[in-house]
Amino acid sequence: MLKKISILLALSCCLVLGRPFSSAASYVKAHLSPEAVDIGAFFNGAQVYVTGDVSRDAEVVVRLSGMGQNVALKKKGKILGLLWMNLGSVTIHNVPNLYLIYISKDFKPTAGAQPDKWEELGLGFAALKKQVDISSAEAESEAVFEEFLKLKESEGLYAIETGQVTYGEAESGGKSFRAVLQIPPRLTPGKYLVETFAVKDASVAARTTAELQVKQVGLPAFISRLAFKHGALYGLLAAIIAIAAGLLMGVIFKGEKGAH
Repeated sequence: MLKKISILLALSCCLVLGRPFSSAASYVKAHLSPEAVDIGAFFNGAQVYVTGDVSRDAEVVVRLSGMGQNVALKKKGKILGLLWMNLGSVTIHNVPNLYLIYISKDFKPTAGAQPDKWEELGLGFAALKKQVDISSAEAESEAVFEEFLKLKESEGLYAIETGQVTYGEAESGGKSFRAVLQIPPRLTPGKYLVETFAVKDASVAARTTAELQVKQVGLPAFISRLAFKHGALYGLLAAIIAIAAGLLMGVIFKGEKGAH
C-alpha cells in the first residue's frame, strides 16, 4: 500500500514540475517617460516612451486616451434641393478628446481589419462606439459616429498606430518592449491616461496604467490665464493687436503700390 502511495506521489510531482512556462500568469510592467508634456509657443507634437517587460507569450498594446467630453455636431442638408443649411444638431456624450492605440506591426487583430477582435479586447473604435452615447435616432447613430471618427482621424486625435511597439530578446519568463507614442500637435492641456495591456489568446491578460500630464507654458499659458482671469484686458489687447496688424498690412501694401 505504501509502495502504491509513493508511486502516485512521484507521478504527481512529475506532472507539476513538467508543466510548461506558458501556464504561468501573464504580467506587464511599464514605465512612462517623460511623465509630462509642455505645450509652448512652437509646440509641434512630441514623443513619449513606454518601456518595460511583458510575459514572453503576450503582445503589448498601449492606449493613450483623454478626458471624456460632450461634442455637439451640426447636421447639414439641402432645403428644397437647393440650399445647404443646418438641419439641427447631434450631441455625442462622454467621448474622449484623444484616443490613440499603439501596437506592433505583427499584432493579429489588425490583420484583415477585424473589428470583432478589437471589441472582444475592449479596445479600438468598435469598443469605443459602445461606450459613447449619441443623442440621435438609432438608425442615424452609426453614421454619426463614423463621420465623427473621420473628423478626429483627420485631426490626428484618433488613430491606431502600427509598428510603434518593438520587442527585445525573449528570456525564460518574459521579454522587454518599447513603445513610441507620437503625441499630436493639436493636443489640449489636461490629464491623459496611458494604459499598457498584455494581450494573450485574444484577451487582455494583464494591464497597468500611468498618467500623462499636459500643460501650457510660456506665451500660450500667459494668454490662457489672461483670457480666463482678465477677460476685459484680454479683449482690449486683442483689439489693439488687430488694429496694429491692420495698420502694418496697410503700410506694406501701400509701399508695394508706390514702388510700381
